[in-house]
Amino acid sequence: MNFRYLITVSLLFVLTAATLHGQSRRRRPVVPATLHIEDLPQQPLDTLATDDPETRIIIFSNNTWRYYRPALKVRDSLPVYMQYWDTSQVFAYKSIAYEDLPSVVDLNLVKDLSGFKAPVVGSVLSKYGPRGRRNHNGVDIPLKIGEPIYAAFDGKIRYAKYNTGGFGNLVIVRHENGLETWHAHLSKLNVKVNDYVKCGQVIGFCGSTGRSRGPHLHFEMRYCDQTFDPEFIVDFQTGQLKYQTFALEKQFFNIHSRASEILEEDDDDFPLLASAEGDTASGDILERIAAAQKKEEQQTKTATVSSSNAVYHTIKQGDILGRLALKYGVSVSQICRLNNITPKTVLKLGRRLRIK
Repeated sequence: MNFRYLITVSLLFVLTAATLHGQSRRRRPVVPATLHIEDLPQQPLDTLATDDPETRIIIFSNNTWRYYRPALKVRDSLPVYMQYWDTSQVFAYKSIAYEDLPSVVDLNLVKDLSGFKAPVVGSVLSKYGPRGRRNHNGVDIPLKIGEPIYAAFDGKIRYAKYNTGGFGNLVIVRHENGLETWHAHLSKLNVKVNDYVKCGQVIGFCGSTGRSRGPHLHFEMRYCDQTFDPEFIVDFQTGQLKYQTFALEKQFFNIHSRASEILEEDDDDFPLLASAEGDTASGDILERIAAAQKKEEQQTKTATVSSSNAVYHTIKQGDILGRLALKYGVSVSQICRLNNITPKTVLKLGRRLRIK
């Protein structure tokens, strides 16, 4: 009897020990062979400011960090950076005709002066406007090879590559107000398409690539592909912005802005600005600029002799095109043609119309 009791107790002890051992093995945590810092729990602890006010750094509990740019998500959803966004062609608004543009566009350029930096500062060698039988769609500013070119306003790069139509290395920046700034003949690009740039950021360097006889910046301003004189907005001699908000009138546009994708420059009419190394003396450059500008002024005077007897009318309350045509003995179509308007254009008080 005692013997059987001892056997039973012994078996129970062995079975209990085996069970406890098995449970102990099942409860033991499995430790991975290699523990990575990314596998640790990640909780945000703090944020740090950076030199860019729109970029912050998030610090996590596992000693990791990453950049946080909430403003970029907002910008990506803006229609101006989604619609008519073509990164392979210079003209992005081919489906919008000149006739469909509003008579006036209010361009909000900056909130304060910190939102602008002149792309370059210097004397304008060749101004915007007619050049022989063609139109010069921008301004030319002589520089030395390698001088930095800056983004005038915050924006996004729509086009950045070598252009075979004469622009050479070309950077096109689209800004939130729909304005585009074009920078041609660059020696080197410092951005790529879809990059966001800040005012004053270097987007490239002066060069003489493409159709160019010397190092200079060919700079254009366009709205819906239509060009207008950049000197309406920027004083390149001082590097100052002239307006905080600019009323861009349709009559300022050159109706032949999209006549060709080839750069409309006749460089044979203008002096070589500098050698490829940019070693021409500054005084020599200024003399060449003065001579070229004098020649251009003479050409402009010759081109405008036929309009010396032009008749203008300043719009007053109650004026309409039909009444003006009867008053001056001309047709409505003539007034429209001389002012690049249509019979449906709203005439703003104080606007000066050419009648003859």
